[in-house]
Amino acid sequence: MIDNIILALHLVCGVSIWLLTFGYVSVLRILVCLKSGIPQIKRPLPPIAVIIPTLNEEHGILSKLEDMECCDYPGDRMKVIVVDGGSEDGTVEHVKNEISKGRKIELISLPGTRGKIDQVNHILKTPGPDIIVFSDSDSRLAPSCIRKLVQSLIDDPKNALVGASVEPKSLLLEERIHWLFLNTIWWLEGEIFADAGISGVCYALNRRFFPHPMHDAVAEDIHIGLDAGARGYRVRICRAAKAVELRVPQTAGEFLQYRRRRGASYVHELVLTPDHPHPPLGWKLIRFIRLLQFSWIPWLGAVFGAASLILLTTRFRTYPLTSSGLFIISAYLMSRQLLRREGSRPGAFALVSGTISYAVLILVSLLSLNKNPTNQGPLGGRKENHDKYPTA
Repeated sequence: MIDNIILALHLVCGVSIWLLTFGYVSVLRILVCLKSGIPQIKRPLPPIAVIIPTLNEEHGILSKLEDMECCDYPGDRMKVIVVDGGSEDGTVEHVKNEISKGRKIELISLPGTRGKIDQVNHILKTPGPDIIVFSDSDSRLAPSCIRKLVQSLIDDPKNALVGASVEPKSLLLEERIHWLFLNTIWWLEGEIFADAGISGVCYALNRRFFPHPMHDAVAEDIHIGLDAGARGYRVRICRAAKAVELRVPQTAGEFLQYRRRRGASYVHELVLTPDHPHPPLGWKLIRFIRLLQFSWIPWLGAVFGAASLILLTTRFRTYPLTSSGLFIISAYLMSRQLLRREGSRPGAFALVSGTISYAVLILVSLLSLNKNPTNQGPLGGRKENHDKYPTA
């Protein structure tokens, strides 16, 4: 009798996890294939402001400014603005030296800010171009990234926010798999529900859709995306706009630490979303699914794992072996497809072991989320780990 109950728990948890992960992605893929394409009208590129929030970035700010020089957006329509949040190193001096050399850069100093959120709020309320691109100082953009982001934003007048496709500069396979999954899921959600998640690494927005500053936010990128979607505006991912994040986890321990903090910020924003009287049905559905994924999957996974271990000692031992195999095959096939698109092809054994390790690390991070997420600054909330995540 007890064996039958444990088997039932095992099957229910396994099916639920699969539906909330691989099943969810599969349904979105089918819907994207069935969706008819919307004809886009190519509009001329408008004047834009590119904002680089900084805080103690003396070792990377010059490289970031050089990165802007490689951008193929028309120079006479792009203004680069460095918004410093009170650096205590040589960041501001480096920027001033570049300005003295004739570089077309504007510097705004905001000492005493609580981080990137205040920097973004300041820019949104300051007169300037309607189209604004935010790019973290620890990112490097493909030459066409800004142009493709802006073109994607203005091609559809209902687009309020468009995020870049992020690639981490890391040899850690789990980190690469994580971003491949995120880029894919966010793009699919944007295409079907017009409510994609975005990363603060690089995104473009139309300030006309964001008349009010952010309050009580701990992660500006999550908050601003949820706010736009709740008000009925479109949030999407431009897969052709490539942005490389430099300051990323390089070990499993760093991955776990970062995902615990980032996941807590995500849950905080999901629970305390801006209050709007009539959010779209798609936005409510996406928010509900994301809350399920963050709150239910870790506990379902824990019960599934415990039940599997117990069943291995019973006559039902084939069930955990079969179900685990199905999860591994599903994850392997999806990871292989995504990594092939990125031009990287690890061996089958490395991919299987990396996928299993990724699943375990994500499960552990979700079960041990930081209960008190703090405001995230220009370094993505890692001011205390600046040396641990070198940009070079």
